Amino acid sequence: MFPSEYRNLYDQKSVEGIFMNAFFYSNPFSCNTNTNGKSLGNVDQILLQCNRELASLDTNYLAESNQSVFSNIQFSKIDSDRLLITFDPLTSDGRYELHLSGIVSYAGETLLDDRLPIIIDTQIPTVTLNGYIPITDYTFFSSRYWDFISSEPLANFAPPILSGSLASSVVLRSVQKVTETTYRVYFETNFTSNGPGSLTLQFSNSKDNASNVVSNSLTVQFIGLVQGPYLNHGRSEFDAFQNDNGDVIAIYGYHSSAEILRKGATSFVLTNPSLPESLRGERGVMLDGKNLLITGGLQSATAYASTTSYIFDTETTAFTPTGSMNGPRHLHNIVKLQDGKVIILGGIRDYAPTPPAFFTSSNTAELYDPATGTFREITNRMMTPRSFSCSVLLDDGRVLVIGGTDGIFAPKDTTEFYDPNTETFSWGPTLPVPVGALKCMKLLDGNVLIYGAQLSNLNNSTMLFDKTRNQIFTIANSKIRREWSIASELPDGGILFYGGGYRYNTSEPSRTMEKLDYGKSNSFFDMGMSKHSVCKHSGVKFSDGTLFFLGGEVGGLFHHETEYYGLSH
Repeated sequence: MFPSEYRNLYDQKSVEGIFMNAFFYSNPFSCNTNTNGKSLGNVDQILLQCNRELASLDTNYLAESNQSVFSNIQFSKIDSDRLLITFDPLTSDGRYELHLSGIVSYAGETLLDDRLPIIIDTQIPTVTLNGYIPITDYTFFSSRYWDFISSEPLANFAPPILSGSLASSVVLRSVQKVTETTYRVYFETNFTSNGPGSLTLQFSNSKDNASNVVSNSLTVQFIGLVQGPYLNHGRSEFDAFQNDNGDVIAIYGYHSSAEILRKGATSFVLTNPSLPESLRGERGVMLDGKNLLITGGLQSATAYASTTSYIFDTETTAFTPTGSMNGPRHLHNIVKLQDGKVIILGGIRDYAPTPPAFFTSSNTAELYDPATGTFREITNRMMTPRSFSCSVLLDDGRVLVIGGTDGIFAPKDTTEFYDPNTETFSWGPTLPVPVGALKCMKLLDGNVLIYGAQLSNLNNSTMLFDKTRNQIFTIANSKIRREWSIASELPDGGILFYGGGYRYNTSEPSRTMEKLDYGKSNSFFDMGMSKHSVCKHSGVKFSDGTLFFLGGEVGGLFHHETEYYGLSH
């Protein structure tokens, strides 16, 4: 109809085409698919519906234009205004484009959009929390963030919608895109109680590149404090134990008695109201799944420590004498070795509480054999006399002995190793700070945490023995001095510090709990307030990760209460 030099006046990409199209039609020539360019699963055909009658198509030209992307592609005109396109199925996710530049209307118009995008998406996106398990910080008035990982790149990640018992106490602040699949959400918390609770996060406003909405939600359980049963007797400077049944045993601690909280029970049962007398300083260790070995201690009627030892059957509650130690000891160390034997290290032989106060520390060690019920003194001596020290079994079978003192106010900065294969002692790495009356705990990674020192020259450093480097260094300083505190590993890898005193006389213990962000920032964070300011207490950890704190002193008085720290109990 038109000479070639005037081109195709119906070409909608030309000025003339725009004018002619506006003159003859109210809308441009187009062919669309009702799938909106998005498909889930395999795709092998597309039906185009056009708004004009189609001219005779050069189907070979159209096939050749698309052959590099679509295999065995064919174009078929099935009605005057419809076009069926078939090809080998698309199985890989991605964005594809059909080239439609050879499609012309009966009037000679070309398509305004001659490329048809096809997004193949066989997956519905999901979101997970990176580096977290469904237990996390119960943190007060503190800025925090979570890292969310999506299963595929997202076109949009919006702040999640919050619900659950603690939703009103969490405020989301901002979202930062870290990578195509990682998004960091900053939030603040303002909890009004210490109780545990939950928070559910729904991602209904987050979509992938194919506009698929994130399909899952996440529930985060927040740890909290729950009141536990009362002890029958207040106890201080004592150790609590667990047997294989999950029962909790509280024994001695300035009271010559034992009581047990059976698994699932709601109260302690006083099983042995009159144990052999021990004022303080006895030490115990679980020999197996049920039997507890108790050694030494200081009797109130004498300035000399005891050599006696007992087996306490935590199932039958029978209390049976066993062999006596070769030397009197209290405030000594006791460690179960890998072969099942028990080593007794150092301790105080005699004690004079009246001025001028003194005590004599020991540099001897002995082995207890549960098979024979006897103690044997080790020929080799420790490198130095030690009491008020702590010891821990390392992964390689050696025992690390840390700090302590052989004078009332003379903490040591030395450590030593005991090798059970040779029954010999050797010097270990030097401590950054002299410490006595301290605590130590082997962590899951095999390193040793050193904390809670009472005799530490007014230092609040928390130290770490790095087994790989064979060095001890200060990992962080707690915000508050925590003499006689309890540290426990949390399920997220952090370490919770509960209780502890500000000063030697423990007249100002702390209610504030702290968490060491171990292995990450290695910083201390506030974790809320316990019910009481407590120190000289004890604690155990249940198999589900719940922590249980018992007894101690509050305001210089024996404390009868207990607290669970976990999801619930």
